[in-house]
Amino acid sequence: MACVSKWRDDNHQNKQKVPLHQEQQIKLHMKQKPIFGLLLTVMAYAGIASASQVLTFDDLTTSCYDPITNGYAGLNWTNVWFAKGLCLGDGYQIGTISSPNVAFNGYGSDAAFNIVSGAFSLTSAYVTSVYGTSIIVKGYSGSTLVYSNAYPVNGVAPTFITFAYNNITEVYITGGKFALDNITINGSSLTITPLGTNIVLRWPTNATGLTLQSTTNLASPVWTTNSQLPFLVNGQNTVTNPVSGTQDFYRLSQ
Repeated sequence: MACVSKWRDDNHQNKQKVPLHQEQQIKLHMKQKPIFGLLLTVMAYAGIASASQVLTFDDLTTSCYDPITNGYAGLNWTNVWFAKGLCLGDGYQIGTISSPNVAFNGYGSDAAFNIVSGAFSLTSAYVTSVYGTSIIVKGYSGSTLVYSNAYPVNGVAPTFITFAYNNITEVYITGGKFALDNITINGSSLTITPLGTNIVLRWPTNATGLTLQSTTNLASPVWTTNSQLPFLVNGQNTVTNPVSGTQDFYRLSQ
C-alpha cells in the first residue's frame, strides 16, 4: 500500500460544512430552472453549543490495517492509518485504548487531519510511541500556525495528552512512529451534499444523542424528527432526503 505524506486537501467538491451544535438550523432554498433542473442553495444559522466526540476508530473495518479515508468523522485525513492493534503488535497493541482498532502514522511519516470549512478543537488523545521519544503537534487556523508543542511519549504505556487547541482547522503531527487512540475533538461538522433531486446529510457517529429534525418555517416552527433513520457510511450518520416544497429547515437537536 502506498502512503501519502501530502497533508493539505482543499477539495470542497460542492460540500458545505457548518459547526455541529445542539440545535443547528440550515435553510434550503430551491428554485426550478427549465433547463438545468434543481438548484440548491444552503444557508447556515448560528448554533448554540458545540458537541464533543471521541474518535475510537473501532467503527472502521480492516483485515489488518488500512488508510483512513476522507470524510471519516467529518474530517479529511492524510497519512493517518488504522489497524487492529493485535495485528501489528508492539506499540500499536499497547496503544490500543478501546479495542480493536488504533490509529497510526504510516511509515513513520508526518500525519495530519483537517476540516474543509468551519473550525474545531483538539481536546486530548492517547499517544504511544512505536519508535521515538517525542512528537510535535501543530494546530493551524487556515495557513496560520496557532499552536506548536512537543510532547514526550514512550512505548511502555499510552500517554494521555491534553492539547486544548481551540478554534483550529488542521492538526499536523511529526515525530517517529506513533499510535493514536481515543482522540477527543469538539465542533465537528454536519455535511449537506446535493445529489440530483435529493440532499445527503451526514454527521459523525461519535457525536451522540443528536436527532435530525426539520420544519418548513422558522416563524412558528413545528420541528419533526426525520422519518428515515440514519445509516452508517464511512464513520458517519447518513440520511438521504428528497427535496420537496419550496424550503426546508434542518437542525440537529439534543
